Amino acid sequence: MSTVLLIDSGGLAHYTAYLAVGLSKHRDIILCGFSDELYNLTGAAKQVRIKFYNMGKRLPTGTSLVSSALRPWLLFFPLFKAITTKKYDIVHIQGHSYLFFLFVPLLKLQRKPIYWTIHDVDFRSTNSGLRGKLETLQVKLLCQNKMLSKHVNFIIVHGSNLKDKLISKGISNYKIYVMPHFDYGYLLSLNSGKNLDNANGYVLFFGKIKPYKGLDILIKAARIVRNKLGNKFSVVIAGKGSLSYFDTLLSTEDLEYIYIQNRFIPEVEIPRLFKGSKFLVLPYIDASQSGVVSLAYTFSKPVIVSNVGSIPEYVDHGVTGFMFERGEIDQLANYITKLVEDNDLCLEMGKNAHKKILNEMSLDRCCDVINGLYNSYKINE
Repeated sequence: MSTVLLIDSGGLAHYTAYLAVGLSKHRDIILCGFSDELYNLTGAAKQVRIKFYNMGKRLPTGTSLVSSALRPWLLFFPLFKAITTKKYDIVHIQGHSYLFFLFVPLLKLQRKPIYWTIHDVDFRSTNSGLRGKLETLQVKLLCQNKMLSKHVNFIIVHGSNLKDKLISKGISNYKIYVMPHFDYGYLLSLNSGKNLDNANGYVLFFGKIKPYKGLDILIKAARIVRNKLGNKFSVVIAGKGSLSYFDTLLSTEDLEYIYIQNRFIPEVEIPRLFKGSKFLVLPYIDASQSGVVSLAYTFSKPVIVSNVGSIPEYVDHGVTGFMFERGEIDQLANYITKLVEDNDLCLEMGKNAHKKILNEMSLDRCCDVINGLYNSYKINE
């Protein structure tokens, strides 16, 4: 049986480690990652067919400008070691993979098929100001996505909308495959402790706090709902972002029912956070796709999402959640009100959401598809 060299990009440690778990049912896996913690939490450490190579041990840590600038360049050395010393048959990279393009000629010479899962077709910086500009420049210089898209054998994206975008950029339709973002089932077994203290449940926004995620839309809609429903309505916004960003959005009155957890939320805290919520809201004004939908469905929570990117492709309107027109505050407020007031409907949608992820978006189902793509290379070689 062939071996897959599965390479994380550094920002997708949970996804890549859990993907390794699913793929290990079909192949031997060499997991090149950056997180010992997630290697263990996802269950990858328990799989005898997975060998873990931590590429981040000697890379600079911290969030300083110098560390952030140096880390991608220094990745060359552990990446070189993995690609030139490990024994494997297939290479599968994730996201914006720094410096991987340098090794493409060698892999082509050795006739190693290359698979690439693109999570964000249009790169969006995780930082603003100088850091954001530096991050964008690094991706352009050190990832060479256009070159990769030309030379890899298969590209996997999480939505038909994203496939269409790649085709519009001149990438062959025949090498792009659409696969849903799989579940986060490993989180269900974590000891989450008590839920947050909120008897009625809260509306949850989860993820990094960035302007393109439409928090201003959510907050304006929340004010409308609060005026209608009073004290039985509250919102939790959980994720790391700029404090100054919130200063421009929230009033003193808002803070009476909108609770901010402005920090990185570790994996072990996610079950508690999600179990205590009623449903998730994704009010994005721009996006490719989002793993938050799969995360919500994993915990049997419905979602309210804006119609951007490929996100609506995985929401059955009125069944697993609601979709609203991007930026339409009143429409969002109406859907929030409906789910807060009708607890039976909210629970039923949550059950439907969980059924959907088990039947259509499970890790096993997705890895069966990926394994079929691995096999198809041999057929077409």
